[in-house]
Amino acid sequence: MTRAWLLMLAMALPGTAGSVLAQAALQPHIAAYRVGLDSRPGEASALSDAVGGLVIEWRLACDGWLSRQRLGFVGTIDGGGTINHDVRFTSWEAMDGSRLRYVVRSFENDQLQSEFRGIAELQEDGGVADFTAPRKETVALPPGTVFPTEHIRQVLEAAAAGARFVSHEVFDGFDFDALRQVTSVIGAERPLEPQPGIAAEGSGEHAWPLSMAYYKVQRGEQEPEFEATFLLDDKGILYDVGLDYGDFRLRGELEQLELLQRPAC
Repeated sequence: MTRAWLLMLAMALPGTAGSVLAQAALQPHIAAYRVGLDSRPGEASALSDAVGGLVIEWRLACDGWLSRQRLGFVGTIDGGGTINHDVRFTSWEAMDGSRLRYVVRSFENDQLQSEFRGIAELQEDGGVADFTAPRKETVALPPGTVFPTEHIRQVLEAAAAGARFVSHEVFDGFDFDALRQVTSVIGAERPLEPQPGIAAEGSGEHAWPLSMAYYKVQRGEQEPEFEATFLLDDKGILYDVGLDYGDFRLRGELEQLELLQRPAC
């Protein structure tokens, strides 16, 4: 469940580019979501309840993007007991998407369970990720790999250009086996409806519904390990987030949104 908020996909350019394409650009912002169990009548779930929060932060510096993302929730296990889950991701990504510094920390019941950190670099013929924790290890990255912020930036162009299906390999540094094949279906563009209680002048005007599936590349699995749905606006902001772990589902509703200034470089 460590990738629950990294809802990103790759670029494709079918269709024609119009005014929406010109407007689409990743907006620095902080978005806070209220997370709860997404229960459906007649559907089995490993959890009977869940309460938590999700925060997605993108800040633009003169040399790249700074990202801080955190998902935490307390879940009531069906049959008794609770789980306390907390994952925190911090990264810096070069403006051209060629370099990534990352730190990922996972907690269970307030105890640190794992920590991954390192630096990854990409070139035309592939790249490498050099982990420094929990131990030193080098992982090869195939040609065409993209990093998270570049990934979400590209999907804005793809959606605005009329793409309906895209797939790419994404590396985020969440573990030594961190490469994922992400396939996504993009719905038809729609006007972004006003969000109750969310007032952010300059936020997006258009949005696309997306359904995404994450597959482990090295194992060649046929079934996704995780699926997500959400509404993505033309500034890269997520609304109505759905997270499907297979044995339970979570829903994230946007509660607070702050648009950040771009630096004067």
